[in-house]
Amino acid sequence: MSVFMVKRRHVIMGMAASTVMPRMSFAQGSPQRGGTLKISHSNRIATLNVLTNSGPAEYPVMDMVYSGLTRIGLGNTVLADLAESWDANEDATEFVFNLRPGVTFHDGTPLTSADVVATFEAILDPDVPASAGATLGMVDSVEALDYLRVKFTLNAPYADLPTATAHANARILSVAAVTGDHAELDTQVNGTGPFILEDYDSARIVRLVRNPNYYDPDKPYLDAVEMHLFPDLAAETANFLSGDVDVMLTVQQADYARIAETPGVEALRVPSGRYVNVVMRQDQPPFDDVRVRRALAMSIDRELIVELVLEGLGRPAYDNILSPEFRYAIDTPEVPYDPEAARALLAEAGYPDGIDLTLVASNRPAIRGQVAIAIKQMALASGFNIDVESMPHDTYLSNVWMQGNFYMGYWGMQPTEDATFNLLLTSDASYADTAWNNAEFDEAVAAGRSTVDEEERLAAYRTAQELILRDLPYLVPFFEDALTASRDDVEDWTINPINRYFYLENVWLDRS
Repeated sequence: MSVFMVKRRHVIMGMAASTVMPRMSFAQGSPQRGGTLKISHSNRIATLNVLTNSGPAEYPVMDMVYSGLTRIGLGNTVLADLAESWDANEDATEFVFNLRPGVTFHDGTPLTSADVVATFEAILDPDVPASAGATLGMVDSVEALDYLRVKFTLNAPYADLPTATAHANARILSVAAVTGDHAELDTQVNGTGPFILEDYDSARIVRLVRNPNYYDPDKPYLDAVEMHLFPDLAAETANFLSGDVDVMLTVQQADYARIAETPGVEALRVPSGRYVNVVMRQDQPPFDDVRVRRALAMSIDRELIVELVLEGLGRPAYDNILSPEFRYAIDTPEVPYDPEAARALLAEAGYPDGIDLTLVASNRPAIRGQVAIAIKQMALASGFNIDVESMPHDTYLSNVWMQGNFYMGYWGMQPTEDATFNLLLTSDASYADTAWNNAEFDEAVAAGRSTVDEEERLAAYRTAQELILRDLPYLVPFFEDALTASRDDVEDWTINPINRYFYLENVWLDRS
């Protein structure tokens, strides 16, 4: 359903990820320079390493301090960034990117093709745990043609390479940073983005200041941006409503209506492909039996969970990790809530008296635990006796994530089908956590990646999705709207449905 919100000074049209528009400023005059924007967030910025970071509060920082060859725009289109243009051969196996002249890193050294080559070689190095590695696995080699031209040679046709190079973890590093001690990337930044890191305190504040040498001489407008950590969600909301911070990066569903109705506040709701997923490792009982996984899927009332957990701010999903906004998404059949049929299937799998399970959920964001509790209550009628174990996020990352056999995941939307599948579900995915390792699925994803024929891509990605629905590597109960809010003197604050791109160079403060 389309969502239309009209505020005093902005119009938001939140329809599909492909049609989300930026907030249109009706303030008098041109954007004003100056001021410090204060953004609150509830997750610690654990690392500044752009090759590996994945936290929700880490992405806006990376988007401010680093630039990529390309970038994803609000309409899910590919935009020029450090590459001002690119060309491909007829079968999309070779691409040449032409870099902007005169770009410098924050330390003053010039950006050259050597930096791009070094960055992508690091991303593709199997010994570097780079998040973008699987997404860019079609790249066979990267070479500098001259000072400002870089050639990518692929091992198969891939028309979406410019989209792949916009991966949020494929921002360009300097040769010195790539060839140096990668541990330094956790706390030090030398990028080409619109803001420069001034202070990094992961437990309190990250402060960034305007880059006077940004390649767009008119931007950014702000003097500085501060990211303030509020581990207590109630305290974060109170500080935003009191005016102590200007932007609340993520608004919880339970608080959205109250925040949206507050004078002087502008709330923004964007339909997104973000989801909470139930991870069930298939190399361990009981989830090595698809009947157990399917019984649990039938034990979730999707419509009710959207109302209970999301306050209606989302859409039911039926275990496909591609939301309807994706170009090649198929119509996913609904999974009926049917406890009786689920109990019968569980008995058929060898559990006639039900089954006892422990479902682990990080306490950040809070929605993981909320969904876990809802599943616990809904699945009881089917014979699933689930104990929900909540734990601090850092403990969850160290001891459970990608290791446990039954836990709650949480993922944002990716720019393409290929990026989505290679993030999680291919056998060599960046964050493979189910031990599904399905060769037929891998082949379908590879086929979709390696052809420029639209019908062939559609058929390949259809097969991949049908295999997901057949084997249920995850349970995905809904797609969550992205929620954020700002004070009404903050102009042009917006978010991308992918939640990896924030365009803070466009934001300005109307405080005249």
